[in-house]
Amino acid sequence: MKTIGIICEYNPFHNGHAHQLHTLASEYPEALRICIMSGSFVQRGEPALFSKFDRARWAILGGADVVIELPTLYSLGSAQLFGTGAIRMVKALSIDTLSFGSETTNLNTLIGIAKRMDCESTQNELRNYLNEGMSYGTAFRKALGSEMLSTPNALLGLEYIRAGLKYHPDLAYIPIQRTSDHHNQTINQELPSGTALRQLITTATPLDMYSALQVAIPTPILDDMTHRITTGDYVDYSRYHDMVHMLSRRISASELERFVDFTEGIEHLWLKAAQQPSWESAIEQIKSKRYTYARLQRMGAYLTLGITKDLINIAMQDGPQYARLLAFNDRGRQWLRTKHDIPLIQKWAKAPTQLNNLGKSMHHIDTLATDIQALCFHSKGKRIGHTDYTYTPQYIK
Repeated sequence: MKTIGIICEYNPFHNGHAHQLHTLASEYPEALRICIMSGSFVQRGEPALFSKFDRARWAILGGADVVIELPTLYSLGSAQLFGTGAIRMVKALSIDTLSFGSETTNLNTLIGIAKRMDCESTQNELRNYLNEGMSYGTAFRKALGSEMLSTPNALLGLEYIRAGLKYHPDLAYIPIQRTSDHHNQTINQELPSGTALRQLITTATPLDMYSALQVAIPTPILDDMTHRITTGDYVDYSRYHDMVHMLSRRISASELERFVDFTEGIEHLWLKAAQQPSWESAIEQIKSKRYTYARLQRMGAYLTLGITKDLINIAMQDGPQYARLLAFNDRGRQWLRTKHDIPLIQKWAKAPTQLNNLGKSMHHIDTLATDIQALCFHSKGKRIGHTDYTYTPQYIK
């Protein structure tokens, strides 16, 4: 084993993430830890709370050796799209092992279920349950007869293995036991959930927030993260929600049909809901068993970023076209000299000259995602566009 890949979002980085990285460092000290991290938008269908530049720095301080950005076309996707894009990135970078957090660490069980996911009988049952109006996750859980799919990290782990069986059959796996509740809204444990931390940062008083962060955030990162919060260098989600709501009011049904996940006539319900006084009340009106909050949030992001069905289909077919370097340390510096199947991008302005049309589209969407996230920051001074072009990968000794 030479390299261990970690597919992550670090939204934000906390003790649970540090625990995984430190466990890998202790058990496999010679292996390089390479993070494939969501950029400015994350899989829950909205901008990340902090910039990818901050999150990449915190990942290195927390125990990673290299941080690579997962293009937005994949980071915003459903579990299958997210997992497939990330695994194809892992393959393109010749990473030989993947580690992921999971509510179960029985690898044989995970691999066995993953092998059944593409069986004809499973797919037929999946389609039947989807036709009954179930969400993708619920339908898959029933088709496989496994409650394991009700836990989000186990579901992602299964999607990683499923994609690995197809695109990277030699990939080895190291599941790490996840002990915290993914949806826990309170910080009452040393290994908190990202949900609880985001809730804390966006709603708590400064005194309560700092007290809770001391428990949940690794010491080398705590002061830096606290500084970002006190200076307003993080997302105000009300600004983003107003943006989605405004775009929903100015678009037509025929235009909506072009974007990912707008199927079965839901564009008409979407436009009707856009007349509600807020984005939150609009998605409450649309939500159903089939269209979950997460799916509706992703649809809002597809609309905001202009991500069409045609573009996603090509991205699924061809995979990531580049790996954008965000941060590295001394150990990672050696790895940068190795050859990869896709370009390793360090200078954003020069990237398009190395890319085909799909790569240029990915580059454009990633730039737009960063610009829109910045426009949503609390601090007016941080709402500057095109910061991708002024960013140099961080070398952290």
